[in-house]
Amino acid sequence: MFSSVLTGCGGPSAPPPSETQKSEVAKKSIDDFVAAAKKSPRTAAQNLTILMESLDAYASEYGGPYIELRDAAKELLALYQSSAAKDKIDAQLEVLQQKANALSSAD
Repeated sequence: MFSSVLTGCGGPSAPPPSETQKSEVAKKSIDDFVAAAKKSPRTAAQNLTILMESLDAYASEYGGPYIELRDAAKELLALYQSSAAKDKIDAQLEVLQQKANALSSAD
């Protein structure tokens, strides 16, 4: 989802993405995922698996709050995989959303 920021920046002369750009892209990806997960819970786990690839890359590359974001997503994935109760999944979706919101306020 946000691999375009990691790989699509152009040649070596392109500046690296700013903290604001990174956090905006990450937050939008999380916002989109959370909205889709609430609308269609059956496809949420599959969509989260795709999102996790980007979150892993961000956590490896940039560390800090992206590690927390990835870890919150991992917990959510575990809940989906264990067929946890809807209220537990909803609570973890909220945690993920809060961590994404914290990215943009940290800039």
